[in-house]
Amino acid sequence: MKEAVYQWMKNLAVFYILFTAFLHLVPDKKYEKYVRMFMGLLLILLMCTPVFALIGKGEELAGSFDLHYDAETELLKQNDLENLQALYLQKGYEQEIREKIMETAENTGIKPVDAAVHIEGERVSAVLYVWEEPDAEQERRITDALWETCGISEDEFIIRISRDGENTVDHTSASGAAPGSGGDAGIPQI
Repeated sequence: MKEAVYQWMKNLAVFYILFTAFLHLVPDKKYEKYVRMFMGLLLILLMCTPVFALIGKGEELAGSFDLHYDAETELLKQNDLENLQALYLQKGYEQEIREKIMETAENTGIKPVDAAVHIEGERVSAVLYVWEEPDAEQERRITDALWETCGISEDEFIIRISRDGENTVDHTSASGAAPGSGGDAGIPQI
């Protein structure tokens, strides 16, 4: 019994040392509260282990913990997979809309350089980069065509003039902002 108490005290001491070290390794202070909460739960488990061992429920507690841990891990994996699938679907949809914008621009007599599409929730915004400024009739036709085919409203669609290809999608980040600019690269803010 005495040895079990010493072992329990050693476990507590090691836990506190690791807890303190781990808190110092947290990269951002905003995560500290989550680490403290998790470590607090582990401390409660560590403190209750001898009590459960005395009443004979220690092995049942460990088995129950393993069962719930495995179920939670499986659920997290499933959620990660669903999020990854949703991301791929969104990127594919953005690419499909981009191609449709380029095709529609060519059909209306506009010479497109590139297009950028951004989907956030249910809203789709787009920027079409062209070599020369289209006339009002061409602009109206492409705006109407994009509303009918892609559901992009006039407020969410912008036509920009490209200067030697400098405004192509390759020079912007995924959010539509030019790297280091801090501003928008023409995609309407929704």
